[in-house]
Amino acid sequence: MPIGLVVPVVLVGWASACALTSSRRLGRVARVPALVLNELPFLAGYLLIASTVLALAQGDLESVAGAVVGVVVLVELLGLVVIVRRALRADAALHNPTPPRRPWRRILIAPLPTFRRSVVRVGNLSYGEGSRRTIDMYHRRDRPAGVPVVLHLHGGGFHSGNKRREARPLIGHLVSQGMVCASDNYRLRPHVGYDEQIADCLAAIEWVRSHAREYGGDPERMFLIGSSAGAYLAIDAVNAGTDGIAGIVGRYGYYGDLMPERSRPPIVVIHGENDLLVSPSHAREFVERMRARSSVPAEYIELPGGHHNFDLYESIRSNAVSIAVERFISSSGREATKEST
Repeated sequence: MPIGLVVPVVLVGWASACALTSSRRLGRVARVPALVLNELPFLAGYLLIASTVLALAQGDLESVAGAVVGVVVLVELLGLVVIVRRALRADAALHNPTPPRRPWRRILIAPLPTFRRSVVRVGNLSYGEGSRRTIDMYHRRDRPAGVPVVLHLHGGGFHSGNKRREARPLIGHLVSQGMVCASDNYRLRPHVGYDEQIADCLAAIEWVRSHAREYGGDPERMFLIGSSAGAYLAIDAVNAGTDGIAGIVGRYGYYGDLMPERSRPPIVVIHGENDLLVSPSHAREFVERMRARSSVPAEYIELPGGHHNFDLYESIRSNAVSIAVERFISSSGREATKEST
């Protein structure tokens, strides 16, 4: 029995099964493997192929057991092909132009998120008292002026998370296109309640607005992007009284029973078809409530085969989402400029 091949076969097989399912019965045991393999299928393929080649070289596949394991490897590679093909369908779901601008070197070789050399990060700027009330600002090294400003609110179920975990591929993409981005930390439960958390987000919005021009941003073209619980906070910040927001993007968001309580900007909701943490039906219901209560555009996009946290890595799906968000900001920013003039 080729033990050196069996171990990766078992790991990749379990993760593939999790990635291909929409069942929520196994909870975190399935969510983590599903996320990793769904966005990093090429790395899993490299592992399987390298392990199989090594087993062949050592003659480990010459037995009946070895041959069975070899067949399983072929089946799993086919499963990875299915996962890749589903990811490639994200562009069509997002109505992206074709052919897409895909950073294949990053996706195939270096999928762990690292910022481009053209991107400058100014970290841990304080917008209030306490270690959690901090913001990272990102701008392009040549610092173009008068560009849209994006503030990202992280997820984590209101109990965890930080400003450097999610949306890093998205922030890198938007900044490389000339925008100014910010990502903030806010205080977490159980140390504070929800009122303090939304107050932190409101303070962060006002801080970014007042400092945007220092980094080349136009505070009149400000957008909010929320991940998971951050999507809830972004939308409720508008309900709580924030004005001058040109658009909101919610990604794999939790929306609870949110309703528009005042005039809101255009919103795009992007959710994974197989999200094992927040059902896509909840996201669809939220968008339907938005449409029923307001004539302002509310768009819902469901990503084929997508799971929660689909933006942690430089992947096919996260790249497609980055392109779509860039298009939304560019088009909404032009509309905001027309209205202001």
